[in-house]
Amino acid sequence: MIKSFIQRPVKIVASSCRNLSMSMNHRNLNFLDKYDAQQVSLLYEPLMVVDQHDHIIGETTKKDAHLLSNIEGEQSLVHRAFSFFLFDTTTFPSRLILQQRSSEKITYPSLWANTCCSHPLYNNVEMNGIDGVKHAVIRRTKYELGYECDLDLIYLTRIFYQARNIPDDGIFGESEIDYIIIAKHKQNSQLDLLTDFKINKNEIKQIKAVTLNECEDLVEQGVTTPWFTRIVRDGLLAKWWSALDKQELNNDASVSDEIVRL
Repeated sequence: MIKSFIQRPVKIVASSCRNLSMSMNHRNLNFLDKYDAQQVSLLYEPLMVVDQHDHIIGETTKKDAHLLSNIEGEQSLVHRAFSFFLFDTTTFPSRLILQQRSSEKITYPSLWANTCCSHPLYNNVEMNGIDGVKHAVIRRTKYELGYECDLDLIYLTRIFYQARNIPDDGIFGESEIDYIIIAKHKQNSQLDLLTDFKINKNEIKQIKAVTLNECEDLVEQGVTTPWFTRIVRDGLLAKWWSALDKQELNNDASVSDEIVRL
């Protein structure tokens, strides 16, 4: 079960997911005109709507999944997502690759986050549990970072969190069950930020490799996304990092019913 999952139950049913936008969200799409056209086009990707146990109950668009009117309203929409953490363990101390989100991003522009954060899509491949999520990680890591993710991806856990956009625009936010996926760079030489990555400037402003202490400093500066901030402040990142350095994380965690609420 999700720890203290949510104050109200998810009320939406699968049959109504496709038509969420009919009542309010499509009344006036002119509000999207102020955003980057490429980012707006991605708002129509199909995402999975899930219940409090992460069971798929329907389909919606990325836009509708992130509208506060659907998150905080009667529908209480929750969608499936992932957060990917790529560690370079060839250095000591080991380092985590962070990205600064592009200023063109509609949600959380210019904030720092973990290596890649996105969503598995509502399709036959990426709806397939952990394997589907890993497929999405590979797809998005190549799209955002230009990085060929020929790595052993390891599933750790699922977290649930809700947050409003930063800065708070009163329009967008997050409400998702997030699969935590990690990997470690396993070559003999350390990752080269200039040659190993070809970042998509529409997605990412810059990347850097940081230690745990440097992650914590960024959080204290208030320049990180809500999910990354909570993962750090709740001690989860330090716990995962320590286990990784001790070579204790080599296989997928067993899938349990527990989903941790942040």
